[in-house]
Amino acid sequence: MAERKKNPSLISPRGPLKFPKIDKVDYGTKEYPKPNGEFSTKLVLEADAPATKAFIAALMPHYQEAMAEAAAKFKELKVETRKKLGKVTENDLFTTLYDQETEQPTGYIEFKFAMAASGERKDKTKWSAKPAIFDAKGKPMVKVPEIWSGTEGKISFECQPYFIPGTGAAGLKLKLKGAQVIELVSGGQRSASSYGFGAEDGYEYEEPTADESAGEFGDESGEDTSSKTIDEEIPF
Repeated sequence: MAERKKNPSLISPRGPLKFPKIDKVDYGTKEYPKPNGEFSTKLVLEADAPATKAFIAALMPHYQEAMAEAAAKFKELKVETRKKLGKVTENDLFTTLYDQETEQPTGYIEFKFAMAASGERKDKTKWSAKPAIFDAKGKPMVKVPEIWSGTEGKISFECQPYFIPGTGAAGLKLKLKGAQVIELVSGGQRSASSYGFGAEDGYEYEEPTADESAGEFGDESGEDTSSKTIDEEIPF
């Protein structure tokens, strides 16, 4: 049997995070529990931006490969199942955002990234995992602060194709690996620019870091750990 090739890893363009749950484990709600826990975030991008188009172009070959793989697996299902399902249901790679009043596209789209926080292997041993979080300079953040919607960042992820035999649904999961926080929104604080302040010569506050080593994202310039309110950051 041929060994399945390794899932490719990519890095997203910079954009505002929406409903990020990457600083602590999300166990869901009473109605929709997540027993193993999950880390996740959505990333909002301008649909027509060159960086967004390049990102989609990089993802499409992996998405198309996932659909081809799903079609092959669909053919292996029992004839009764295939007749009932009809065909493979192709889940979209991203979600188009609409204005809730006009019902017209806002010009923005969003991608979802997620990873399980824990699980159990076939040999019954348990495992746990969490995303690696880096600051704008690429330094690992040991004590990760609260990360709120509107935080500007980039996401490192793995392209993971999936096919669900029971429903015929297929798609490309963007499995979260890490995040680079370029402009932090935390605790409802606002940025200096939102108050009308610009950069001036003088005192500079330096946040202590636990590790001086660089991460996989490289250097990115961003504002300090003060930030804008959630509504001001999410562009829709």
